[in-house]
Amino acid sequence: MTNQPTQSTPVPMPVPMPVPKPNPTGWQVSMRRPRGFTLLEALIASIIVSMVAATASMSVAVGSSIEQQNRLSVLAMQAAELQMSSVLEQSYETMNTLAGTEAVGQLLAPKRPGATAREPLPATFSELSRVTTIVTENRTLTQYNNYTVSGKRIDVTVIGANGLTLARLVRFRGADPTT
Repeated sequence: MTNQPTQSTPVPMPVPMPVPKPNPTGWQVSMRRPRGFTLLEALIASIIVSMVAATASMSVAVGSSIEQQNRLSVLAMQAAELQMSSVLEQSYETMNTLAGTEAVGQLLAPKRPGATAREPLPATFSELSRVTTIVTENRTLTQYNNYTVSGKRIDVTVIGANGLTLARLVRFRGADPTT
């Protein structure tokens, strides 16, 4: 093999770029758009922000309304359970003394041991009224060969200030057995 020189392609030389001369006044004139916001862009941005704020405030208003209704529903159920427990703790013969209507803000707590009267429930129950009905009736138990039990149906209904029923409990208490 003989060593022959290979031909190589010539590498082009870089062409020097002219360096711009500095402006003696220090100011440069540019044809580009300024970097600030135009009045139209600011107006559109403020409209978008106001729409987001309005949506957020409506969500908060709806959420607080639902929270208030849920709070009243929980209080109503507690008031119904307190009254039902008071009725069921009475003897069968004296249960009817707790029947009746308690006006808005006049709900009574269960009688405390040793107390002579029932105290009012706290102010958190002030938006509620309560109706307690006790009706004597017979119930037929079909699963026990149509055995009939006489007793009393206890119905406790708690109503909100707007007239809507917020809670209702119904129980049946059989008559005390005779020996």
